[in-house]
Amino acid sequence: MVEHNSRILGYNIATSIGYSFILTIIMAIVSLIVKAFYPPSPFDISPIEAMIHSPAEGIVQILILVILVAFVFPTRTTLEKSSLIQVRKIALITASSYLVFSLLPYAFQVSYPQTYLGLTIAYNLLNGVFAGFISTIV
Repeated sequence: MVEHNSRILGYNIATSIGYSFILTIIMAIVSLIVKAFYPPSPFDISPIEAMIHSPAEGIVQILILVILVAFVFPTRTTLEKSSLIQVRKIALITASSYLVFSLLPYAFQVSYPQTYLGLTIAYNLLNGVFAGFISTIV
């Protein structure tokens, strides 16, 4: 039986926020690499938004997201499997909710880069809280 308490919830939320920021940094690096080789492509940190503007970049970002989730899944023993189940849940839920929450900066069209940066920080925090809460419940 899994015990649900505030300490586990806090750890899950903090871990999910950190993982969401890591996903954002990786997606930004992928977008910059694509932009270096194909300059007309826009800078997109959202894989779904990238699928609309530059399908190749969107596919690469989604593949990298799948690889990052698959990285936490290989285990050889049942002891490893039972001790890492929480990490797997956090990675899977954070990555899947990242696809939705990363659209937040594109919902508001403003010319100020500070707004884009603020919305990027906000969606990472929202994604982390959401994924941490859901991974604690599930």
